[in-house]
Amino acid sequence: MALEHDIASLVEASEALTSTVDNKIQSIDSALSAALSASETKANQHLAKVDAQLSRYTESQSHFRVTKNQALVPKEDGSFPKDWSAGYLKQARLVETVETGVEPQNRTDLAREFLRAIGSDTKYFAKNFNIWEMEYLPYRNVTNENGDTVKTYSYMMYQYLRRPTYVTCAAVVKHIRGAVPTAFWCSGLEANAPAKVCGGGISHSNRNLYTHCHPYIHGKDLDLSETTVIQIALPAVVTGNVPIANAWGQFPYLGDSAVSAYEHQPTPTLP
Repeated sequence: MALEHDIASLVEASEALTSTVDNKIQSIDSALSAALSASETKANQHLAKVDAQLSRYTESQSHFRVTKNQALVPKEDGSFPKDWSAGYLKQARLVETVETGVEPQNRTDLAREFLRAIGSDTKYFAKNFNIWEMEYLPYRNVTNENGDTVKTYSYMMYQYLRRPTYVTCAAVVKHIRGAVPTAFWCSGLEANAPAKVCGGGISHSNRNLYTHCHPYIHGKDLDLSETTVIQIALPAVVTGNVPIANAWGQFPYLGDSAVSAYEHQPTPTLP
């Protein structure tokens, strides 16, 4: 009987110890969970402050254009925007001059579509700008190292620019038909979608470099008749990092003394 009593006491003591350990583990888990939750909350609060500060910093940057004629004012003969090189263009036409000071309901659907892309479907905005429609060849012919003529990508409207700092290249673009162009002011363009701001940042590895801001059309497998057609407004390369999803617009020009920083806005030329 004494042995049975001792065994029963041992079992009881073991169960009591197990219960104590379990309670202690639960207590530790609870304390650890509370500590982790508090740490996570503090970390999230800190990250939110950092994000807010970064957002304020981004929005407080000064941005200046290093390319000319963002409003796409035409040459004297009206054939193409001045100061821009055409690339492998088939044809171009001025579609519309979008004017400030006009009630939104009195504008064309196309004008409002382009203005909505930059959050400016209002009566007043910075200044008038033009929308152009451009048709591009799907490829170009080049001579390779063996002297053979081969097809390669074609490219679109561009300007030469230097790259001494981080810059942002973008435009409001609408795809009409054909192969979808890529890179520079066509980055992110979608087929048969409403007009949107396309583009992105261009970094540098040396402050004495340059580039040409021309999108590419990779259509070497297409027939020459399968052209790409886009509509475009407000193309530019500007200094700094512009969050183009919600902050594209018209920027002052930083360049030669022959051109005013704010240039001249186009006047309507279409009937």
